[in-house]
Amino acid sequence: MKTRSNKAYRPDGTDCSKGCGLLARGRSIGVMLLLAGSGWAAPPSPFALNATMTLSNQIAWVTFDFRVPPEHVLYADRLSFFDGNDQALKPATIAAPEMHLDAVSGQKKLVYDKPFSATLKIDSPLPQPLMVKFQGCSNSACYFPEKHLFTVTSTGVVAQVEKESESVDAAAPLVSEINTNGFRVTGRQTGYVPKKAFLAFLEEAKSGQAKSTDVLDKFNRTGPLLSLLLIVLGGAGLNLTPCVLPLIPINLAIIGAGARASSRRRGFVLGGTYGLGMALVYGGLGLIVVLTGAKFGTLNSSAWFNVGIAAVFLVMSLAMFDLVNVDFSRFQGRMGGAGPSQGSKYVVALSMGAMAALLAGACVAPVVISVLLLAAHLYAKGSIAGLMLPFLLGLGMALPWPFAGAGLSFLPKPGVWMKWVKYSFGILILLFAGFYGHTAYKVFQSDAEVRAAKNAPGGQSSEVAAANTALIAALQQAKAQNKPLLIDFAASWCKNCLAMDSTVFPAPEVKQQLSQFVVVRYSAEKPNESPAKEALDRFGVMGLPTYVVLKPE
Repeated sequence: MKTRSNKAYRPDGTDCSKGCGLLARGRSIGVMLLLAGSGWAAPPSPFALNATMTLSNQIAWVTFDFRVPPEHVLYADRLSFFDGNDQALKPATIAAPEMHLDAVSGQKKLVYDKPFSATLKIDSPLPQPLMVKFQGCSNSACYFPEKHLFTVTSTGVVAQVEKESESVDAAAPLVSEINTNGFRVTGRQTGYVPKKAFLAFLEEAKSGQAKSTDVLDKFNRTGPLLSLLLIVLGGAGLNLTPCVLPLIPINLAIIGAGARASSRRRGFVLGGTYGLGMALVYGGLGLIVVLTGAKFGTLNSSAWFNVGIAAVFLVMSLAMFDLVNVDFSRFQGRMGGAGPSQGSKYVVALSMGAMAALLAGACVAPVVISVLLLAAHLYAKGSIAGLMLPFLLGLGMALPWPFAGAGLSFLPKPGVWMKWVKYSFGILILLFAGFYGHTAYKVFQSDAEVRAAKNAPGGQSSEVAAANTALIAALQQAKAQNKPLLIDFAASWCKNCLAMDSTVFPAPEVKQQLSQFVVVRYSAEKPNESPAKEALDRFGVMGLPTYVVLKPE
């Protein structure tokens, strides 16, 4: 595949080098929908598609010739071929698309910016219906997705029988109307940001002098070895995020109590097993994000995930109060007699480490996004080693726990006083069960509202519609007042979002700084689902919270 990184979709609509269609989509599709709703015809498509056939040994070879005018593009991910049974067909040959960079989202798109051809092999009896779908844009207008129907006959003639516009998803109008023309991105930040750092971020973004966020450039400047060391140290720092920090007492109870009645070596191994579970699961989460393009930290958007975590914590808490008959000796680490086998304690430590990593996955930190972007960059360039970076980050996160297990092995031996410690842990764990239960309730409630909205006329989540509408209005206000716009991408289940709401945004100095911005919160309760995903992709959001500053030009 040919890559041309010097091409970019410009947010101001100038010097696009054949690629402005990606950003022009907002204004043009919104206008076309209004025209369609009022009875006016949409702008005619400038793209042309012709088909020819050659017959060889009872096999039909159908060649589609696409005409792409200058200053227009067709999107490779919107081009598809189907047979008469709506089964997708893979072309035997097709021209390679080219990579273009979207300067607003920072994401690359594969497009066709000049005429090209694709050939299908048909070995089934003729006549055979075929269908081609595609969508394209120009520098100033985007066009409805198109569907072209053909019939392949035994006479060697391919006749186009119908051409029609494909129906547009009901969510598309509001997403596409998010028009960033005339703005440029001057700042981007992800995860929990302490007050002092957030104030500095706002000041730099307001002045338009924010530091570069190009992780590949930083990687090249820093060097591989130092970058890998920083990834490990950054992973260790993840233990201080709002998702992990409150769990540390529980984590210490799991690995520390198991080591108290034994040696430093066994404590180190038990803590290492706990950390191994964290590293494997956390790295696996990052790998899934890199390979699938999903958003990081969205497990808490699942109601059933929160129900499961709440149930586990509830059982653990009741056992601490001796209200249920659960063998918690494996957590208390009794090394003889009727206690569990040594292996069972390691299995439990590994499992609880994995669960801690799942909970930590709900928190997105700047180091996480940087590592994921770097891994995606390296993987896209053909480096399989880049896929190991999320695991290296998880290894850094696990690094303190073997030493914690070894150190706790010399705590005082269990005695009567441990009963009150156990009850204290029981109360703490019960509070966590209540938190995750409450989160599950809110997510269930949100899911019910989404289903009700989708069943209503229009079929779009009212919450997402409101978020898109607010963002469109904020863009218009920022342009009218010539003020920078801060977009706060957040969700009710996002712990870092809640931490920012309680510790950073209420600060008087932060409020004073934000008074110089137009501020809008984009609620993305289901970031991996349409239509919220399209809006997040538009701004290159990989996890929540993310703060993007746009400045009018």
